[in-house]
Amino acid sequence: MSERADSKQQQIDPFRQVARATVSDTIVTQIRGLITNGTLKPGDRLPSERDLCKCFGVGRTSVREALKPLIAMGLLEGRVGSGTFVAAEMGQFQKPLEWGLLGDLSGQDDLVETRHMLETNAAYWAALRAGPANLAAIEATVLGMAENLRQPDRFQDFDANFHFEIARATQNKILFRLINVIRGQIQTWIGERLSLSPDRTEALAETSYRQHQVIFTAIKTGDGEAARAAMDHHIQTATRDLQANR
Repeated sequence: MSERADSKQQQIDPFRQVARATVSDTIVTQIRGLITNGTLKPGDRLPSERDLCKCFGVGRTSVREALKPLIAMGLLEGRVGSGTFVAAEMGQFQKPLEWGLLGDLSGQDDLVETRHMLETNAAYWAALRAGPANLAAIEATVLGMAENLRQPDRFQDFDANFHFEIARATQNKILFRLINVIRGQIQTWIGERLSLSPDRTEALAETSYRQHQVIFTAIKTGDGEAARAAMDHHIQTATRDLQANR
């Protein structure tokens, strides 16, 4: 084999054959294409989950699995009580920093540290900067959790949105975007915690709900240090629960 051919072979070797695309992968590609070609524009509201299921001819699980990475990449954003929208500020598709973070946050330890650093500080700044609309949005997620303690999927949605509304309330677009980068991982985290023990799902949800209440109260009263401490306690508790069952 010539030196040139050998060099070319070395360049190819690191790559591996890809797995067959899943239904959710196909949905991701389609939605991404609609955004790229301008059919879906920044700020546009996507159809409801039920309508998307009809449009794609698939089940709710496939639609949800497709929306998670699109939200994590910053292409879509969820708004409590309103639905899912094409992100208003996407740049050229997604900032290189965000793509890098998505690739690096594969380790559980990395995720724990990153989430802790971002979210405890988000709670602090939200307490100092949240406006009336922000407080109303955060409170709506807390009420949603209270109403869905026995419905894990719905509870999980409100739980995740609680954290994203806090990030929004910081009025710091970069911090909000960074937390959005790990949105999919946070949702997986929440789902795993609730499913640790089927007979304890409601109890775990109630514990989580009470912790969220404490965080919200601190933010509402403008106590940044208390908000940071409450978020720290919440993340530490969730981390212990997950690590104890791995």
